Amino acid sequence: MATLPGGGALFPNPQQGQQNSVFSDNGSFQLIMQQDGNLVLYKTVSRRFTPIWSSNTNGREVGQCDMQTDGNLVIYTADHTPIWASHTNGHNGSHLEVQDDGNVVIYTPDQKPIWATGTQGR
Repeated sequence: MATLPGGGALFPNPQQGQQNSVFSDNGSFQLIMQQDGNLVLYKTVSRRFTPIWSSNTNGREVGQCDMQTDGNLVIYTADHTPIWASHTNGHNGSHLEVQDDGNVVIYTPDQKPIWATGTQGR
């Protein structure tokens, strides 16, 4: 599974060394921090990108999306104001996986799921 480790970040306008998306290992799904402020999971088949989940934060100024070391996935504005969160803080060392089945899941260090997009099999 492609992973955004705790402390990793996605940027809408990535600079050198930064990323704006994470792909599943099989390349069929992409989680992307878009320039319009929306975090979107796409199914990528035959060069077609079909959105199957989003944070519904489009149209908002975004600085980055952080997979924090406390286990919370948070989208921040450029001035570091949170505008969306997975509400999974308190699970230090958790990480996000973009799975080959189309689900995006946050797992604790002992591999217990604590949040998911619920998009498996789409």
